[in-house]
Amino acid sequence: MRDMDEAVAALRLAAAEMNELTANAYFRWQRHSSHPTVAEILELFGSWQIALERAGVGGQRIAYSKVEVIEALRAAKEELDPFTSVTYRDWAREHEAPSLTDIVHHFNSWQQALFEADILKERTQQMEHKIIQSLLEAHSTLPLLTSQTYTKWAIRHNRPTVATIARRYGSWTNALEIIGIEPPRKRWGEEDVLFVLVEAEAEVGPLSIVKYQAWAEGREVPSVGTINALFGGWRTALATLDQFRKEA
Repeated sequence: MRDMDEAVAALRLAAAEMNELTANAYFRWQRHSSHPTVAEILELFGSWQIALERAGVGGQRIAYSKVEVIEALRAAKEELDPFTSVTYRDWAREHEAPSLTDIVHHFNSWQQALFEADILKERTQQMEHKIIQSLLEAHSTLPLLTSQTYTKWAIRHNRPTVATIARRYGSWTNALEIIGIEPPRKRWGEEDVLFVLVEAEAEVGPLSIVKYQAWAEGREVPSVGTINALFGGWRTALATLDQFRKEA
């Protein structure tokens, strides 16, 4: 395991041989030697900028305060669509704003910077509004609102997907219940359920309650409770499934 002293010594040695010690320049310098790699240095210090500062090399400094970085992020957010680290990087170059390196130095990660700038919270609120509006509109438009009919509608209208909705609310059914939309009821027969179990097993392998619940999330399929009620228990349902496959 490399230590910080070894990494600092390597950085200083490399810096003595070049004008600017970027991660790429160090990578080229180190790759045919036994000195710590870029990855090892990043693991030790958390970021390239911090490593250079600890080694006292590079002639680089943090030119922006946390407040200035947050102000830049909020300004970029107002202008960019989509607003991502990639689009921000280009925007920062054009506006001579804090770089991604400055952001990582102050906040350790892009996501943490967005969180502290209240941008993640704003994004979450915007997505929730879009989901609610989409479901209400789909409910008023479609004869029957199911995950399948919504999927087709959402593609045509560029709306949040079923997967996005399920991640936000835990499941498709939960989303409908929280918003106050009564999900359509389907009466499941034993044969219907067995076909569903065959489909699930084909995708996830030998079934357990946990694996089935994960597979069923966001789908219009019977719940574990419905299956237990029909067959008298999960084990009985699986035993019936085995017999069903043999007879098919």
